[in-house]
Amino acid sequence: MKNIEIKWAGLVYNIVIALLLLTPFGVHPLVSVSLAFLSGLLLGFVKSPGLSFFMALQVEIWRNHIEESLVKDNTFLNFISDVDGDNIIGGKVVHIAQSGGGGRVVRNRTAKPATVRQRTDTEVLYLIDEYTSDPVHISNADTKELSYDKRESVLREELNLLGEEVAEGVLENIVKSPVGNDNVLPVNNILETDGVIEVAPSFDGNTGKRISYAIGNLQRMRGLFKKQKAWKEGRMYAILTSDAETQMFPADSMVTATYMASVTEDERRSGVMYKCQGWKLLSRSTVYRQTAAGLFVPYGADGNATDCEGLLFWNQDMVEKAIGSTEFFDDLGNPVWYGDIYSFLVRIGARAKRKLFEGVAVLKQKVA
Repeated sequence: MKNIEIKWAGLVYNIVIALLLLTPFGVHPLVSVSLAFLSGLLLGFVKSPGLSFFMALQVEIWRNHIEESLVKDNTFLNFISDVDGDNIIGGKVVHIAQSGGGGRVVRNRTAKPATVRQRTDTEVLYLIDEYTSDPVHISNADTKELSYDKRESVLREELNLLGEEVAEGVLENIVKSPVGNDNVLPVNNILETDGVIEVAPSFDGNTGKRISYAIGNLQRMRGLFKKQKAWKEGRMYAILTSDAETQMFPADSMVTATYMASVTEDERRSGVMYKCQGWKLLSRSTVYRQTAAGLFVPYGADGNATDCEGLLFWNQDMVEKAIGSTEFFDDLGNPVWYGDIYSFLVRIGARAKRKLFEGVAVLKQKVA
């Protein structure tokens, strides 16, 4: 069996408390010490890679932490509806049924018998993607000689990187599904900015000027959703970038203070920064990069000098996400690496619920 690691200060404290509490009741000291040792397993004062009970406890804690961290650091995921588990086929593909539409409603019908119709439904699909982190090694010396918990620091950094990749993957899948027909956001669902100021482009290396964002853009976007019958009060969200936030809601404007004051404390804690024109507005460093023609540039890909920024708008009930398994892998006391090895796995996918992307739209900067 591999060496047992004991945190003596915590274990001795456990033993002392057990003796003080149990001895007056006639419990034998040896039994008290044994109970203290077992509680040390639960609290982490005694660790052994060979003791599966302790390791299972730690792995489960990290699994829960993965899911909590993904949502906390990417708050927009809170405002996307979750899939019904019955729609997941084989844990990989999600099927969303599409209504074939209702029949006619006739006023004061005279022609009888009425024609009987049958509704023919279709479906759209999306995939649950798998995201895995590169395994990371933490040497035995690092866990014993450093003045801070390197294991905790390394794993949190890895989890942050994983969360960023997952968020970008979800954002990309909402406007461009990798499977099926009609899988890209229609051009009619992309509006361009119409502000009065010309501003510098958002991305490094881009040239020229862009038309600024304006609060009027929110009203136009509201009109688009209402025309598509995709507007539902209290369920409408958008993600702003820092440039959009600055241009729409300047800090020295009293109007900005009004839009911020309308946000409740619970909404603010969940990531909502402003409420304006019926939209609950979140903030993120980046959302989309698009060509001047409106095509979406994949995250991490090289863009063009004329690329523009894009913001996402959606109806919470008309976008869906499916979170599959989340796993925390560990190999403690690896004899080849002389230390511990860790990695993460997350499975998640997303898509607009409607075939023609009703309930999803993008506001793109316009090239000046």
